[in-house]
Amino acid sequence: MLELRARFDEEHNLEWKERFEMEGVKVLVGIPNKKVHAKLCIIKKRVNNKTIQYGFVSTGNINEKTAKLYGDYCLMTSNKGVMADINKIFNALAKPKVAFVDQIKNNKSLLICPKDMRQQICSFIDKEIAEAKAGRPARIIIKINSLSDKESIKKIYEASSAGVQVDLIVRGIFLCSKSEKIHQTFPCN
Repeated sequence: MLELRARFDEEHNLEWKERFEMEGVKVLVGIPNKKVHAKLCIIKKRVNNKTIQYGFVSTGNINEKTAKLYGDYCLMTSNKGVMADINKIFNALAKPKVAFVDQIKNNKSLLICPKDMRQQICSFIDKEIAEAKAGRPARIIIKINSLSDKESIKKIYEASSAGVQVDLIVRGIFLCSKSEKIHQTFPCN
């Protein structure tokens, strides 16, 4: 799926769309009134009349210019749980008239917005808080483009106050609102 109205890249994305389609790739072009920021790919391979699927999940665009500024993470997998979630997402993107959120619920491996990502991340943080309170090593590393969600910020402060080591890698903005800046240093062990 290509976002044809991506910031500053519309013409470039149209060229990629045409190039992909010429090579036989099915290209989706977005959901009305939704920002799709996922970096996903499904690769299907036929081996002895059996289809094998590989999935590619990435945090970034694999852009040679931005790669000089920051790093992204990529995963290539054939894990059945991850593949089930990736297929569910692509099926939902291909049917934009059906409620997207209803189509992507009950994922097993991937956290997906707008369904319940915040709740799942907070439950992961709660597990680290429990580890710290039990006297075991506890650490959270969050790599994110920006951090402005008040509930998530409160949960991160709670973890830090409980003794969880918190490492934040925030590339962009880091505040609650235009007028309410927060401290960028967390008390950590």
